[in-house]
Amino acid sequence: MIYLLDTNVVAEITTRPKPAAPDPLRRAGFERALEGIRDTYRDRIAAVGEREALAYLAVHRQLKSSGTSIDPPDALIAATALANGWTLVSRNIKHLARTGALVLNPWEYEA
Repeated sequence: MIYLLDTNVVAEITTRPKPAAPDPLRRAGFERALEGIRDTYRDRIAAVGEREALAYLAVHRQLKSSGTSIDPPDALIAATALANGWTLVSRNIKHLARTGALVLNPWEYEA
């Protein structure tokens, strides 16, 4: 099973402060952590190509026809998981589940 991590999961496990924090030191710490993740996982960062773009259109149309929507970045993340048959790991279960993607919230998992 391959997992696609939503950015909220990556932020949670690497640094607690939010990236939009007005404190420049906290923001710099987040940026360093993100740079380290990009370097460490550079061969495992999902690219968005034609397959994912087409899946995004399908998700967008499905949600629109049902009278609902989610933020475009969330729809793109879900579409990327759907296009590749991956499980999406996120805290945002409520919105992402509407896309049809298999979604897992690691903070709700019971061993």
